Amino acid sequence: MIAGFPHQYEDSCFHLAMERLRKETQHNIISSIFTLGGFPVTRALKHLPSRCLAAEPDIVVLQFANSDLIVPVKRKHRHILLSSAERIPSSAQRKVCSRGARAVDQFRWHIDGIIGDLLRLTPVTPPEIYLETIGQMVRAISEHQAVPVVLSPFVFGGHCSDRIAHDCAQRLQRLLATIPNAHYVDAYSALNQYPRSQMLLRDGYHLSLKGQAVVGEYLFASLAKIFRDKNETPRSSQTF
Repeated sequence: MIAGFPHQYEDSCFHLAMERLRKETQHNIISSIFTLGGFPVTRALKHLPSRCLAAEPDIVVLQFANSDLIVPVKRKHRHILLSSAERIPSSAQRKVCSRGARAVDQFRWHIDGIIGDLLRLTPVTPPEIYLETIGQMVRAISEHQAVPVVLSPFVFGGHCSDRIAHDCAQRLQRLLATIPNAHYVDAYSALNQYPRSQMLLRDGYHLSLKGQAVVGEYLFASLAKIFRDKNETPRSSQTF
């Protein structure tokens, strides 16, 4: 979702932050993006050295949680989310509707949350494993002399998933405070200032255009502060 899916890349939080950063800092920023659609963070960990650190970035922006902390309610959703990304047909991702949420969608989110609680369903990735893996990635980036910037989990429409995301957002902030040079972007709190119907698409999972813009503002602020503190032109900015 950091690449804007299912919207255009130009509407993504990362692109919006990069463009504003280029204009307002006048640095010669070289940015690239690598996404792993449908991958939980545990499967993405092994790609960090080859897909990210090998490029010798100065700054690494990480965003994981949407494929990890969601509590799949319907069986077909469980199958898609729990399968390996290579097995997810491309048509499955193209079916995501970019239409904004309506009252009927919000009612469905509410019902899904109740079902998740009643059946005591669990997220795709246990929160402890999610946090531990993020910590491993951030430490590896820090040890590589790059600055890790971590976006918190985003909000969800279903309150079962959303409750887990909120808890992990707080725990992630405390975790990153113990890792040198790590920066935390509290996207959850930023999105939580607005109604879910404005921040999410009808699936209660993907960000709306406004949601992407809100996260982009907070990401820009964090990166701008890093640039001011470093007081030097970075070689590159890499997102993973």
